[in-house]
Amino acid sequence: MTPSEPTHDDAPTPVRRQTLEERYGVESPTRRRVKQVVAAAVALVLLGWLGWAAWSHSQTDVTGRLKTFEVVSTHEVEVGVVLTRQAGQAVVCDVAAQADDHATVGEGQVTAQAGDDTELTATAVIRTDREATSATVSNCRTAN
Repeated sequence: MTPSEPTHDDAPTPVRRQTLEERYGVESPTRRRVKQVVAAAVALVLLGWLGWAAWSHSQTDVTGRLKTFEVVSTHEVEVGVVLTRQAGQAVVCDVAAQADDHATVGEGQVTAQAGDDTELTATAVIRTDREATSATVSNCRTAN
C-alpha cells in the first residue's frame, strides 16, 4: 500500500449541521413576549399621534370659497372670495387664475383685516400672463 492510497481509517466522517438554536441559543419566551408588548405599545402610540395630527390639521377655523370671477382685461382678473373666520381674525387666502388649458397664468392673495364679521367677501385683482378663464382659492389661513 502506498501512502497516497486512502485507508478505511481515513474515511471522511459525515458532517453534522448545527441548527440555529444550537448555534445561537434560544430566546426565552418571556423575553420574546416583552419585546412584542413593547413593539405593540410603540405602534399604538405612533398610530394615536398620527390620528390626532390628521384630525387637528383637518379642523381649520378659516375657509374661503370662490364667489365671483370677472375678466377685467387680457392681463387682469378680479376675484371675489367669501371668507369664513372666527371674529377678530385677519385672514389670507391664496388665489390662482388659470387659462383654458388649465395652466396657471396668475397668482395672488386675498386678505381680510381682523374684524367682528365671521363671514365676509374680499376681492383681489390678479395680473395674468394671458387671458384667464377660471380661478381657484386655496390655503386659507389666519394672518400673523
